[in-house]
Amino acid sequence: MEASGSHVMNGCIAYGDCNTEGLKDYHEPVWPQIVAKQLGLALTNCGHTMSTTRELLQYAEAFPPRNYQLSLIQYGLVDSWLTFRGAPYVLYYPDSPRRKLVRKLVKKLKKWARRFHLQDRFGAVEQVPLDEYLGNIERVLRSAPDTLFVLVATPPNLDPPRNPRIERYNEGLRELAIREPNAFFADAYRPLWQQKAQSLMADGTHLTETGHRLLADTVLSALSTYWPTGPDRKPLSSIPSPQG
Repeated sequence: MEASGSHVMNGCIAYGDCNTEGLKDYHEPVWPQIVAKQLGLALTNCGHTMSTTRELLQYAEAFPPRNYQLSLIQYGLVDSWLTFRGAPYVLYYPDSPRRKLVRKLVKKLKKWARRFHLQDRFGAVEQVPLDEYLGNIERVLRSAPDTLFVLVATPPNLDPPRNPRIERYNEGLRELAIREPNAFFADAYRPLWQQKAQSLMADGTHLTETGHRLLADTVLSALSTYWPTGPDRKPLSSIPSPQG
């Protein structure tokens, strides 16, 4: 993957976490691939396992969304994860040997923190607080006013205590899409939960082939309002109106 330097409106770019990237041993198309193929667009996939909207800012700098007609964003799984107050955070992108080493040390620290219940002592906070999460995405949206953004809701998790936070982040994302004129919201949370036995892997987090296709269908259905299809399709020439 190479960073784009010239300003061209071409194709589709996806930013997100593990369900955007896909697992290493998962060999079926992931949801951004399904969406891009259906639209006939080349895809640049910046999905990165364990990443948050802090990595989004780094990816958006290396692969500017303004160079693409369509941008897909899905973060929230790791952003909404609870950790102890004051826990260090080490970026996953751009990576380096030093960061890999520090992340190993941080993982040991967090394991030790769980053992001694530091969340109870110091308080629990989200990995990326909701205001920061929304601010990071808003910053990327406003960096590319001529690009159409799809803000994709985070799927539910088979660990039920995680879902209220995921839903809170999804609601914030929905409200952000309403406010921003070049974005809309695609939400497959409920259908994924209704079919959780078929849509989510046994680990409770990653999408199955059924889950990826269901999520892609939801994005395509929402996108049909803004994106013309068929042989006469032309690139967007104007920003869609805000949702009401």
